Amino acid sequence: MITALSVTVAALAATLAPASSPSPMGEDADAVRAYWTAERMREAVAATDAREVRERALDSRDDGPPAGVPWRGSAESVSHIGRLFMVLPGGQKATCTAAVVTAANRDVVATAGHCVHLEAAGGAMKSLLFVPGYDDGATPYGSYPARSVAVDRAWTEREDHAADFAFVALDTDDWGRHVQDVVGSSRAVFDAKPGGTRTALGYPFMPPYDGKTLQFCAGNASPVKDDRLAGGSQLKPCRMTNGASGGPWYAPLPGGEDVQVAVTSARPRGEAFKDVAWGAVFNRTAKGLFQSQEALTEK
Repeated sequence: MITALSVTVAALAATLAPASSPSPMGEDADAVRAYWTAERMREAVAATDAREVRERALDSRDDGPPAGVPWRGSAESVSHIGRLFMVLPGGQKATCTAAVVTAANRDVVATAGHCVHLEAAGGAMKSLLFVPGYDDGATPYGSYPARSVAVDRAWTEREDHAADFAFVALDTDDWGRHVQDVVGSSRAVFDAKPGGTRTALGYPFMPPYDGKTLQFCAGNASPVKDDRLAGGSQLKPCRMTNGASGGPWYAPLPGGEDVQVAVTSARPRGEAFKDVAWGAVFNRTAKGLFQSQEALTEK
């Protein structure tokens, strides 16, 4: 059994379905931005008392120090990483992690598929808002409502963790700025191998974390040897909890560039996996989703 943001995933199919079409959000950007007050953001971060989260949460154990520690680098180097806030179909506020990826329209973030569509919660999320550099309710670099989401049918129809990635096109902020122009971005690579040096970052909020600070795990990743995430990447030790879902996994290139190659998808349950995080690796399907969002121009 493996767990995601707030769902236990059942047996999964082995093949990927064609990518779905971009889904226009059909929501007023100003209304979404107005809805997400600092207090509502804090409520989403503190959503550990919600039954669907509590019962199906990523496993948070207290058998040692967390394998995931506060980011030690400069704030500027990770300003393009932030919280993605959303409202579940039932009305509950929730949160994941997302990161800006380099795109021609300067408006695209990558996150997990289950952060934008969760069948156990009723389907597609609403009122998505990206806050880069989130800091306890503060929006130091502005806030950016979603205007379109692209997620693969292999996730929406059968929750295949190999397709647990999504790309979101954002509106500009209150001043008309594109998110990439404000906080920068990292290039996404869609043909990386699942093994090698990786750094995973996210905003976990379940104990022992509080959701207020960016955390990271770093180490040597290996391919997942499990049919539940065939083609995925495994990072150990990494024990980040709910809220880290959708966070970026970076790989260093020989020239010094760090490129995004995956997103945090889940942690499998079981003693053998207590220090393990699984990442959904960007592949050809992910590239198609990204390109569909990159092609969108301003409204």
